[in-house]
Amino acid sequence: MKEPVTFQLSGDRVFSEGEKAINRFYNKRYFGEVINGRLFLSLIEAAYLLKKGRIRVFRGKKELSFEELVELGRKRDDQFDIKLLVYTDLRDRGYTVKSALKFGSHFRVYRRGMEEHSQWLVWVVPENARISPNDITARVRVAHGVRKNMVMAVVDEDNDVVYYQVNWVKF
Repeated sequence: MKEPVTFQLSGDRVFSEGEKAINRFYNKRYFGEVINGRLFLSLIEAAYLLKKGRIRVFRGKKELSFEELVELGRKRDDQFDIKLLVYTDLRDRGYTVKSALKFGSHFRVYRRGMEEHSQWLVWVVPENARISPNDITARVRVAHGVRKNMVMAVVDEDNDVVYYQVNWVKF
């Protein structure tokens, strides 16, 4: 296994400078975003890679554990745990997963790589959530408008994920 790459915490993201991180994570597996020669990862991406032993994350000189990084994520997002669970499931299945905030969903998912447009918008929902029909309709409408399939990733209290594709149907 390769030596973990070092990242530094910066607000709600982590970053690493240099080609090593960019080549290993962005060019080969499409993690993060490259800005001015630095690779920036979301806290979810960082938590995933940290748990896999592929990166190390520091806040200043202090190295953060997986649990400490997840706790930072929870402070910023009360659904961090279930989003990380879905993100991990999708990544472990071989999909490329990116943010979909501009589409009103949590993730956009690519079958393989990013050579083509993403196929799905994934909205992470706890099993006990109350969802209005208008909310579902709005998300399906956006997905349809950008030529993607809307998927609800429902997480139950046992942390099992079930995926439901929601589509328009013409009669």
